Amino acid sequence: MHLLISTILFRWYVFLFWGAGLVLLARQTGWIPALIRFVLAYLIAYVSEDISSLPGGWFPFGHYTYLPTTRDQEIWIGHLPLMDSLSFAFLMVASLGTVARFRGTNIRVCLTGPFDRTKAGLWARAVIVFVLIDVVIDPVSLRGNRWFLGQIYYYPEGGAYFGVPFANFAGWAIVGTLILIAWGFPFSETGCPREGGTSLQRRTIDSGIDRWGPVALYSSVFLFNASIAFYLREWALGMADLCVGLLASLAGVCCRKAPEA
Repeated sequence: MHLLISTILFRWYVFLFWGAGLVLLARQTGWIPALIRFVLAYLIAYVSEDISSLPGGWFPFGHYTYLPTTRDQEIWIGHLPLMDSLSFAFLMVASLGTVARFRGTNIRVCLTGPFDRTKAGLWARAVIVFVLIDVVIDPVSLRGNRWFLGQIYYYPEGGAYFGVPFANFAGWAIVGTLILIAWGFPFSETGCPREGGTSLQRRTIDSGIDRWGPVALYSSVFLFNASIAFYLREWALGMADLCVGLLASLAGVCCRKAPEA
């Protein structure tokens, strides 16, 4: 129990973002389906990170090594810290919800119903946005010894993008796709607003928090990590982060659904 409390206090920002993502998804799909999807995302991410960080491992993120420097401060599962694989779920909610907002739909529509060209396009855009946020996160995390994250991992062979290999970003695209496939399985969406329901239900699923909540979550994660880059006086990294933010914003504007005549 002491270690659990220590983990929550030590990684408060991860649990804050995680909780926000869970609430946003639950408002769209119901609590049980949302929890199931978060567990699936964690398992997919954990297995992927476990494989990549084992001696000789390389798929899907490229090889990297975890350092047990915070074992006395937080919970570890095997040779991975508990918090590390938590981020994939809320980052996918933020990415998918942001894409859905600019396409004039919502997360629930993106995850339910038949898989068609429209849904494939939404998922592809969500994966791109999902990878872009890691472009901001990973270089900052790699410098964790200079802020309160701590030095928990490193890439033995280094990487071309501020120490991060491009294989890592390819791995995020693969894992993001697997998460969406898992989330797209038909769950019982009980207790959630339904299309064609009462006017109160329709207002709930189309409320401001459901439309803009994922965008706010995505922006908060971006600003948190970009701010740390500037705090560390990593000026080149900070400017690169701003360029990534601009690219993500332009992608959102360009994919915005044109109003119907």
